[in-house]
Amino acid sequence: MKMWKLVSMLLLMGAQPAAAELVPIAFSPPVGRDLVYLIDQSRVIDGQKSRFTATRSLRFEHVGDAWLLHATLRAIDSDAPAAATQSWRAALTPLVGVEMGFRIDANGKIVGLDDMDKVWTSVEQGLAKMMAGFAPDSSRYRAASSVQTLFAGLPPDGRLALLAGEYQPLFLFAGGEVEDDAAGRGVRTVAGSPLGRPVKVEGLLRLESREGDRLRLEENLAGEGVQVAVRYGLSTQTGLVEQQTRDLTLGAKTLTETRDLR
Repeated sequence: MKMWKLVSMLLLMGAQPAAAELVPIAFSPPVGRDLVYLIDQSRVIDGQKSRFTATRSLRFEHVGDAWLLHATLRAIDSDAPAAATQSWRAALTPLVGVEMGFRIDANGKIVGLDDMDKVWTSVEQGLAKMMAGFAPDSSRYRAASSVQTLFAGLPPDGRLALLAGEYQPLFLFAGGEVEDDAAGRGVRTVAGSPLGRPVKVEGLLRLESREGDRLRLEENLAGEGVQVAVRYGLSTQTGLVEQQTRDLTLGAKTLTETRDLR
């Protein structure tokens, strides 16, 4: 009887699935190189597919055991109807040309911004200058005024979150691990823009392929009326997400966003 118990235990042990291989993701961004970060969104507005683009310049510097990211929004553009771009332009135009120095810890988290007060003053002045060119009773002025009210109500940590928001996705996997497992890994997060409200979503993240130091990952999430599909091109050497494509579907509306680091 004892022998049969031993055999049964061995069979059960042999039937257990092998542990997923963990692929470490270093965080070592390229130092002293001028990089271009392009974000391109497309969505249907008034029955026509419209694009919204933002181009940023990046440069990393190694400071002690952490990093400094020099980042500047260089240009924004859209072929959407003017009425559909007013809030978007009001929020981003004051940031164009404003140089920022983000402090990043060893795990790829943006933890601070050098000269925050100076940067924020530049943003506020840029917004006020833009508003001065609009008629007070115009829709552009009202859109900019709403952005001004939003900016004025932000605490310091909210200002950092706003200014760093478009850069943090570059470091989504930095300093962590990715599972090489066909079953994938469960993910829970929040889908936000352009929904207008945060929506909890969950699903699976899977490693689709490995080519040298390049990983291709796919994430499929769903929540209340929302579906999100994301594809990542990740470097295991730098820890940076060099390509990202996100399809966000809300009812009959779909937004496609691509992020490309060159």
